[in-house]
Amino acid sequence: MTTSTFHGHISGLHGKALEINYHLPNGKQTADHPNPGQRYTGTSRTAYLPDTTEGREVLNLLKKAWDRRLIFAIGTSITTGQDNCVTWAGIHHKTSSDGGAYGYPDSTYLARVKGELKDRGVV
Repeated sequence: MTTSTFHGHISGLHGKALEINYHLPNGKQTADHPNPGQRYTGTSRTAYLPDTTEGREVLNLLKKAWDRRLIFAIGTSITTGQDNCVTWAGIHHKTSSDGGAYGYPDSTYLARVKGELKDRGVV
């Protein structure tokens, strides 16, 4: 997980944004995974937060969740149906810089994601 200030425009956000980049390489499942010994397909994902006090708070919580291995899981992709790949683990992220369902504006997103994190013990 790496973070930086995003220097482009995020539709639906006013002001600066924070960019989160996740890179999870291909690998072999361990005893903690659903199919130990089998290979899995990794992924790279980018997400955005507003560069505000609350946005930075959420970023710090996401860093804790990342360290606790709560953001991704190995399973079946809802999008492609592929088994044994890295998937989101239920903590929602805004991944679109152009608006829509996965982007901004979304006035309740930060409160919702803080609730998802709290439900997983990340406070």
